[in-house]
Amino acid sequence: MTEVEKCETTNRDLEAKRAACVKRGTELADERANVALAAHTGNVKARKRLDEINATIATHGSELVSLDAAIKAAGESLKKAEAAAALEADRKLAGEARVIVDRIESLFASADLHFKQAFEALKAADGRIEELHQLGFAFPTALQVRMNVRFAFMTYLVALPKYWWNEIQYAGVQYPSPAERRTFSQFWSKMSASLSREIANRLGEKSKEVA
Repeated sequence: MTEVEKCETTNRDLEAKRAACVKRGTELADERANVALAAHTGNVKARKRLDEINATIATHGSELVSLDAAIKAAGESLKKAEAAAALEADRKLAGEARVIVDRIESLFASADLHFKQAFEALKAADGRIEELHQLGFAFPTALQVRMNVRFAFMTYLVALPKYWWNEIQYAGVQYPSPAERRTFSQFWSKMSASLSREIANRLGEKSKEVA
C-alpha cells in the first residue's frame, strides 16, 4: 500500500467515525429531550438519566472536536503524500527522458557518420563515372546520372518521418548560408543542453558550476 493509499484509508476511517459520532450526538439530544420534562419535575430516575446524558454529551462534544482536528490533519497529510507521489512520478519520467535524450544523441551521431560515408562514396562514384567518359564510354551521360541520383535521393527522403519530408518538399533544397549549415549532432547538442537542464531541475539536481 502506498503512502497516499494509507492516508486515504485513514481519512475514510476518520470520516466514518465522525459520522457515527454525529449520529450518536443526535440520538443523545433526542433522548435528552424525551427525559427533560420528567427530570425537572421530580422524577428521580429521569433526573439520573438526564445527568448521565449531559455528561455523555459534554464528552461527546469534545470527541467531535478532536475528530474534526484529526480529519483536518489527515487531509493535510494526504496532500503532502499526493505531492510527494507526484514529485516521485515526475522524477521517474525525467529519468526516462534523460535516457531518451542520450539515445537521440547517439542516433544523430550515427546519422552524421553514415551521411559522411555515403557522400564520400557518392563523390567517389562520380569520379569513377568521369573515368569511364575519359576512356571513351559516353554512357551513362552526366544528365542520366544526375536524374537518377535525384530519384535515388528522393527515394530515401520519402522514407523519413512525414513532417520531415513535408518540410523538405515545401521549403525546397537551396544552397545553405554559412549560418544555416550544421550537422545533426551540432543542432541536437543545443537542444539536448536545454532538455538536460530541464531534466536536472525536475530530478532536483543542482546545476554544475561553470569554471
